[in-house]
Amino acid sequence: MVKLKTHPNELPDEIYIQKKTYFAKVAMASGMLIFLAFLMNFPIGTILKSQIENAIRSNPTCPITYDEMRFEWFLPKVILTKPVVSGRCYSNPSSSLKLSDLVISFQSPSFWPLGIKLHSKVKHKLSVINIYPTVGIGGTVIKVEKSSLSHKTLKEFLGTKSLNFTGDIEIESLVKIDGSKLSQSDFLITSSNLSIPGQNIGGFDLPNLPIGALQLKGSLNSKDLLEIQDFQLGSPTSPVMAEANGVIKLNTHNMSNSSLDIAGEVKFSPSFLENFAIINMMLSGKESTNKGFYKFKVGGKFSAPMPSFN
Repeated sequence: MVKLKTHPNELPDEIYIQKKTYFAKVAMASGMLIFLAFLMNFPIGTILKSQIENAIRSNPTCPITYDEMRFEWFLPKVILTKPVVSGRCYSNPSSSLKLSDLVISFQSPSFWPLGIKLHSKVKHKLSVINIYPTVGIGGTVIKVEKSSLSHKTLKEFLGTKSLNFTGDIEIESLVKIDGSKLSQSDFLITSSNLSIPGQNIGGFDLPNLPIGALQLKGSLNSKDLLEIQDFQLGSPTSPVMAEANGVIKLNTHNMSNSSLDIAGEVKFSPSFLENFAIINMMLSGKESTNKGFYKFKVGGKFSAPMPSFN
């Protein structure tokens, strides 16, 4: 083996490698010390508690009660024991959501907006919602990801008079708040196991409807305009299959008076049409596409929607 000669003024390569490793370790240790110093001197507990208390007090139309609020230093967090969300928060005063202990933990400093990033995991029966609020000087950004709502939670939320259904809903959203006012909200709602059991609605006997797939993508702006960018319901084997988009002008004081302006296409299975003569009557004289879809529009109010087929 040929051995390379080392110049008298040069050190072996191993020395340089050891020095690089040494400096990398020193840099990492310094970073950890800075972070620990930040945790020990930054008033995280006081900030977390005050932000949470202010958020709860600033919205009297949505009362949230709890037994105790305490702060823990290990992975800094605030714990609300036995929180209860009043039904007034979701227009169902006779109801309330009793949650598992609510943990709001510190994630990291935030540079946009300038402030702190938190994480809160909300649990109710089989539902789990992961909320990541960033509270800062320039506003608040709230991100929801890897979250699932069970039909049991949704039925409590919607009330006993709502449509009976089963299935799980997956949620992702990003909400921007300026001051105390919503600036923009984008969301994606999906499901793969939605099913509507047989029931009577408004005098009509609805058969069992194993819908399966659901996707709803949209956004809400500061003017209470809800834009439905993409709505998909069912699959080729479902009794009902639909695609739609449009806008809904929300009436935040009375949701039933919200205005609808939706358009799309829908396809019904032969067995579904056999059970609904009224739909056959509405489709009479209408031409479907080569894939069997009928174009439709929905106007009017939430309380009295007015569907029509083109």
